Amino acid sequence: MKYSEELIEKLCKHLKQGATITSTCQAIGISRETFYDWMKKKPDVSDTIKKAMAIPDQKVENALYKSAIMGHRYTEKEYKGVAVGEKVKMILVKKVRKFIPPNVTAQIFYLKNKQPDEWKDRQDIDLSGDLNVTVERIITDKRPKE
Repeated sequence: MKYSEELIEKLCKHLKQGATITSTCQAIGISRETFYDWMKKKPDVSDTIKKAMAIPDQKVENALYKSAIMGHRYTEKEYKGVAVGEKVKMILVKKVRKFIPPNVTAQIFYLKNKQPDEWKDRQDIDLSGDLNVTVERIITDKRPKE
């Protein structure tokens, strides 16, 4: 398929929704090789595609941040099936407003990635220097022959 602005718009639409490069290429009918060829040979297209690919990442980063800091509220709905003739009609029975508190795992993940020197699990310890060890005698496992 030949390059066109319309194809780039379709490509970016898929990527903005978080689709992979492979699934995006399949959806618009181009090969991965064509995709990477356009990225390499057309800098303006490359910039546009990179911006489109960054959008879902930013959304996830924002959601992680909100989950770590604020938690979130949601409404849980409970339905009950009621027979109406041969069909079943779902009727809303109740709505319950719920709150999920800030997520400690999200907080740890965020801090480890944003401030790795302060929050990494592994500690680097420097053990350089002289030990000044003196060996007074060497013990061998050889026993005298009897």
